[in-house]
Amino acid sequence: MQHEILKTRSHGQKNHMDPATFEAFQSDVLYGLSQPQKSLPCKWLYDATGAQLFEEITQTPEYYLTRTETQLLPELSGDLVRRIPDLAVLIEPGSGASVKTRLLLQALPQLKQYIPIDISEEMLLDTTQQLRQDFPSLEISPYVHDFAQLVPPRLRFAESQERMVFFPGSTIGNFSPKEAQRVLRSFDALVRHNGWLLLGVDTTQDKNRLLAAYNDSAGITAQFNKNILVRINRELGANFDIGKFQHKALFNGLESRVEMHLVSTQAQVIEIAGHLVIFEPGETIHTENSYKYSLDNLDSMAQGCGWQLEQTWLDKTGTGFILILYKSI
Repeated sequence: MQHEILKTRSHGQKNHMDPATFEAFQSDVLYGLSQPQKSLPCKWLYDATGAQLFEEITQTPEYYLTRTETQLLPELSGDLVRRIPDLAVLIEPGSGASVKTRLLLQALPQLKQYIPIDISEEMLLDTTQQLRQDFPSLEISPYVHDFAQLVPPRLRFAESQERMVFFPGSTIGNFSPKEAQRVLRSFDALVRHNGWLLLGVDTTQDKNRLLAAYNDSAGITAQFNKNILVRINRELGANFDIGKFQHKALFNGLESRVEMHLVSTQAQVIEIAGHLVIFEPGETIHTENSYKYSLDNLDSMAQGCGWQLEQTWLDKTGTGFILILYKSI
């Protein structure tokens, strides 16, 4: 699916996914909801509606991550131009609407190619169309892919070109330490050799700040979290009553992570693809984690995955957000 987004949908399908993605989604849902602690992989939160809701979350006053990162990116662009003057290819796994990426595309005129990678085909189509209008001299090469898979895609670019993976928004925090190491290794495989990684990381341990960010007063995060049940109903023919689940975010200090859950408000039985899932009152579905890694822990993981620390930019307002530049070794 390189460079152009291929259509693999069957016109007769009830769902909006290609067969392989549909099977993976159904398998993950049935497996996750059969465990003692029910859970769903957070990647399935990001259908077209989920991706749009997440973009709305980033604009809420409580969600400091995007606001802080957006302020830092223009400040560091000069450092990037000086340090990597021949940077030609920018690769972004989990690109979404590429909002923050525009700051880099505007500030790095030497770029020749941008490769957004996202699991949401619809979001990727819309974003690519707009980017091609706004950056006509830049080659936009979209790729539909789940970047968290063990085998990274083989991207097309000239081996002689300098390339950098851009992974903003502290998305690395969605992964446990073991998973994060796997993701960092896959990024090393994406650039292959002599590449770069620009990583956004939230090191905040302030419980009140964190819980406010994941429980915004407008209720958009709750809507985003519940949307996965809407998706299961639509794609798998399930019968979740969305009103019988509540969004809950909590800080797990032992694991240094924020957890998002959906709480069943009563006893209920849900049918999904011919399977029955029983919920007790107060039972939860664990939908997402956001680990808050320290810089030392992250640097140790990165070094073990083929990355060498080159430069760090700290948020001066004290939120704990950091942008880190690594070089592949």
